Amino acid sequence: MKQTPEEKQRYVDQFRASIEQGERLVKSKGQSMSPILMDARGIDGHLVLLENGVRIKRSDPMVFLTQGIKGDKEIPFSQIASIQLRKAGTFANGCIRFSLIEGVATERQTNSTSQDENTLTFKAAQQSAFEGIKTAIEAKVAAARTAAPPQFHRVAPQTFSYIDELEKLASLKDRGIISQEEFTAKKRQILGL
Repeated sequence: MKQTPEEKQRYVDQFRASIEQGERLVKSKGQSMSPILMDARGIDGHLVLLENGVRIKRSDPMVFLTQGIKGDKEIPFSQIASIQLRKAGTFANGCIRFSLIEGVATERQTNSTSQDENTLTFKAAQQSAFEGIKTAIEAKVAAARTAAPPQFHRVAPQTFSYIDELEKLASLKDRGIISQEEFTAKKRQILGL
């Protein structure tokens, strides 16, 4: 019995979904898994919206050629700086790219969308799913920012009390009561560095 391309694709999608459900069951043994809120399948991966972040799944064997054997990548909302979506055209695929907050290391960042681990490409038929998930992710990122403002290095309060402490500390060092290393460590602590 011959199957149409649509029937074959539906079978492949159902098979992948059953594998993913099995993986979730195995992984969740003994621990609670974050529920999947939304998802969008692209050409080179699958974008999943979770309660606490996003997951980029690379399940297609052909993705191995460009992405290597990295496996899934999870990005918490607090690490997402921005999301860019380039719409698919008549002759070009679209893409969604996550820019991470400065200081958050990634294994590999390139300008090529096919090799960037934070980018997924999609066809025009898949675009509406990616537009919807982008909107939902942006709302979650905004909510995460208002709930927990970004953490910056603590700066010592701009009062004269820390100057007095530093002068006393310098006096102790000058008299030989504390060493240079102890002075430096305590100075860094007072200044909040």
